[in-house]
Amino acid sequence: MRFQNVLHFLSMLLIYFHYANIAVADETTAAKEKSVHLGLMHPNGVDVAGYSVEKSFSNNIYSFYNFGIPSFAAAGFTYYEERKGNGFSATAGVGLGFVLYGSAAYQWKIDPQNYLKFGAGLVAGVAYSGIFPVMSYEYRFEK
Repeated sequence: MRFQNVLHFLSMLLIYFHYANIAVADETTAAKEKSVHLGLMHPNGVDVAGYSVEKSFSNNIYSFYNFGIPSFAAAGFTYYEERKGNGFSATAGVGLGFVLYGSAAYQWKIDPQNYLKFGAGLVAGVAYSGIFPVMSYEYRFEK
């Protein structure tokens, strides 16, 4: 049980610093990409429905925060081979529903705002630890 308490503390600390960085970040340095998603499970929060905000960290790496069901809140990083096209993506994050998780998926662009992701992930949580499927639909809002 102590290990889980440490993981929860680290998760909350990472989420706090992520939000603090977002609150003080200069909007002109990096645009925020907002999206909603449905599926079983979305890699940004290991949830079936949710809302994500991604911010460019470098050319192919994005930081994100996510609110969803059932995982409630999460934060982490995603690598995209091609963010606005077809390609491989990998995600690592921490959250309130699932403490630590990571996934690998292939992203298909349906049109400029609609994407499908298929793959698998690994999660360590309080109620469940193990492998989870990534099968999700994502709608990205235009700026």
